[in-house]
Amino acid sequence: MNKIIFITGGSKGIGAAIVKKFCSEGYLVVFSYNTNKDAAEKICSDNTNCHSYQCELRDKASISFIINDVKEKFGNIDILVNNAGYDHDSLFTKMEGDDWDEVIDINLKSIFNFTKPIALQMVENKWGRIINLTSIAGLTGAFGKSNYATAKAGIIGFTKSLALELASKGITVNAVAPGAIDTDMYNRIPEKYRDVIISNIPCKRVGKPDEVAELVLFLASEKASYINGQTIHINGGSYFN
Repeated sequence: MNKIIFITGGSKGIGAAIVKKFCSEGYLVVFSYNTNKDAAEKICSDNTNCHSYQCELRDKASISFIINDVKEKFGNIDILVNNAGYDHDSLFTKMEGDDWDEVIDINLKSIFNFTKPIALQMVENKWGRIINLTSIAGLTGAFGKSNYATAKAGIIGFTKSLALELASKGITVNAVAPGAIDTDMYNRIPEKYRDVIISNIPCKRVGKPDEVAELVLFLASEKASYINGQTIHINGGSYFN
């Protein structure tokens, strides 16, 4: 396997599961992280085909440097997984403008900054896969998460539009929308509310990060070459359309 994959937010949770899954399949894996340096270094020490970069997702200059450095050292990026996410919950009537801007910038604006230069590399290669991690919240809304849900809904619109533009270039663009997954974000929810969430999931459990990683692996493969512009739900049956 000589394809190069770049994953944002790859040091923990779903991102780390995706990194490890692609490493095990022999891809050359590059990922970004923000503050979780020890975890990033551990992943790279365990996988010789893995490299990491520290990146603050609102720093456009840092993103540009990383993408150029990856191209110079390893070549054009074939697969991009926009996974990094951030939440800062508040009732909308109590939400500060900075809290809105921060969540939109990290979850949505950073996708533009990563995707545009990498999409140009894919056009040059005449092949590519772009997989955007959205959320069930972007489809159903979520109490106290108007900023987060708005960003995640925006990712779905972005996915559909970019899929139309890039399909003729041999590039597919899809979104993955997890429901409740066993991550730090989920485990920050008080236990009594987690019990309510599980009771409303037909499968009666939360998902595992590795299950999301398996879906991303499939969408990145040749087997998924006719899947384009889709939002794939992975939520145990708690939402479907």
